[in-house]
Amino acid sequence: MKSKVGLHFSTSDSVLQAAVPGTGEGQDGGFYDAPEANPFVGLQDGGHSHWANSLISIVDADDIMISGPGLIDGGRRLANGLTEPVLSGGDPREASDRTAAGTPGGANKAIGLKNAHNIVFLDFKIRNGGHMAILGSGVIGWTVDGIVVDTNRDAIDVDTCQNVTIRNSVFNSLNDDAIVMKGSFGIGKYLPTKNILIEKDTVSGYDPGSVLDKTYSVQKLVATDRDGPTGRVKFGTEGSSGLDTMTVRDITFDRSRGFALESVDGAEIKNVIFTNIHMKNVSSSPIFLRIGDRGRAPVSGNSSSNALPAPASVRLDDPGWVLPNATNVYGSWQPRRYIPSYKKSKAISISGAATPFRIVDPDSPTQLNPNSIAPQDPLHANAVGVGFATIHDVLIDHVVVEDADPRYPILLAGLMDHPIRNITIRNLTVEYRGGLKMEHAIQQRQLNRSYTFNAYQAAAATQFIPWLVNTFFTKNEALLPRVSWNPKVAAGTGGWANDPYNVPEMPREYPEPSIFGILPAYGLYARHVDGLTTSNIDVHFKVEDERPAVVLDDVHLATFSGFHAAVKDGVPVFVKVTNTRKRETDLEYVKEAPYKTTTVDGLVTPRGLTVQSVTVDRPAPGTPPDTLYQYPTAPDATHPCVYGVPDSDYPHPQAVYKIPSPHPN
Repeated sequence: MKSKVGLHFSTSDSVLQAAVPGTGEGQDGGFYDAPEANPFVGLQDGGHSHWANSLISIVDADDIMISGPGLIDGGRRLANGLTEPVLSGGDPREASDRTAAGTPGGANKAIGLKNAHNIVFLDFKIRNGGHMAILGSGVIGWTVDGIVVDTNRDAIDVDTCQNVTIRNSVFNSLNDDAIVMKGSFGIGKYLPTKNILIEKDTVSGYDPGSVLDKTYSVQKLVATDRDGPTGRVKFGTEGSSGLDTMTVRDITFDRSRGFALESVDGAEIKNVIFTNIHMKNVSSSPIFLRIGDRGRAPVSGNSSSNALPAPASVRLDDPGWVLPNATNVYGSWQPRRYIPSYKKSKAISISGAATPFRIVDPDSPTQLNPNSIAPQDPLHANAVGVGFATIHDVLIDHVVVEDADPRYPILLAGLMDHPIRNITIRNLTVEYRGGLKMEHAIQQRQLNRSYTFNAYQAAAATQFIPWLVNTFFTKNEALLPRVSWNPKVAAGTGGWANDPYNVPEMPREYPEPSIFGILPAYGLYARHVDGLTTSNIDVHFKVEDERPAVVLDDVHLATFSGFHAAVKDGVPVFVKVTNTRKRETDLEYVKEAPYKTTTVDGLVTPRGLTVQSVTVDRPAPGTPPDTLYQYPTAPDATHPCVYGVPDSDYPHPQAVYKIPSPHPN
């Protein structure tokens, strides 16, 4: 679309139908532009790197409106009554050279916008919109009002945009996020996403297509990533450019994950208001704030080659984030810091576990990079082009949560020496389904159940339901049982002891609440937080849960006023964790790296609520032993850890999933 052009659907029967790619013949045939060349490809997911391969493309254009009650349909109805997507739900296959265009083959977005100004989307609908039904990158001045998006992956992505309003709209996206704010490097520069208003919307995760048809099918139980239905409001993950001044208010979350603020690529997320929210049937943490250190941001390499990934790379991990050393084309992006690369090569199979997994090699955990400025230093394997991410100044107010997954509490997770700061949570009520035990947080069992279903207007399919730990996101050391070696048991030979509060940090894993496995709190788990003010909060469960309501670990200046929580008899409401074996972020598995002690201070709780103090004096599970700690940290053939009940006989907690009755297409 060109500047000063409008596309208007005159009636509700008006349909813009996506042509089937690959042929120019016949009623349904057509061609799509190939993904355009983008020298910064690899610094964000492929869908965020291209706009030309969209059904509607708006690039370098201003003053455009798409309006009216019609439908943009990215699928087609087959003779057998099933729906087949036409717009692809996946990323285009990337070229092996940064100067080359992407591989043609069809569109993966209904609408793609780049470097546009003064855009209005009003009243229309999108069905089956592809990987991102709407992607806006570098859009300044954008109003979305009264639209409905019922799609197979992301509904609307707002990436490096400013002055955006999204209101009075419905976004259904079971397999991915509904409304997403990002700040990637896709347009080749740092531009913070700023001044955002999201209000009076509904986000959900029903079977694709069933919201537009008002059948609200619930046959598919988990998204492609094997966590529950997505369909949420999320800020992140791509976010090296930052996100600032955003208000989310008067939103209904329905059969979806909760609200997520995720900064893992060096971004600053600040000045966020989340208020007047109703969530029901929540499939993940109702509120999730996460600082990580993936560090996906540009850094100049030591080669001028355009090959992707970069040869002779200054990174051993993720060399696709390294740009050629050609400042006239790519600019100069000097490393801000360096981090190690770990060898995840030790195979682990816990007795009773469904599948084996790998953890860091205890004998030689780090890899050396001969292209580094310090090639013999294990701390310099990966050049990072950004500093540490930050999240601060967030207000969460007037939130009601019903029927939340018992595995995932409200989760505030900063990093060691890089805390989340100044968080206010007030007027919050959360109802969890409950039914879990502390042994679930200790054992981290991988229980799967096969489930055959018919999603709405879709063929029969089978998926594996992770009844406890989801190994799609929970990986490596996080899959280890939360146990520690006690040299004083078993007649002095030593043995494993329960250690549920010793939770791995996992700073580089993709940020979903499930990366931490089952946590030792059912209501709120907060770690590495400075300044947490709460008031008028009630957390409770439908079925009794055996874990504490709140666990605080390295939390400073936390106030709980008017706090109410259900707990099992004899279980504390609050647990304060002191940990004597913490290492600087990214150095968790570097041998001989010094340990620090973290604790909880400045805690104010209501009178009469039990507060238990615990001390963790062992490194996180899987940390390689060294002279600073010489005992085993992970089970192996010499130091086995055997469950009393094998997985095959272990009960599936009934409060986790509810299998729906058959639903006709």
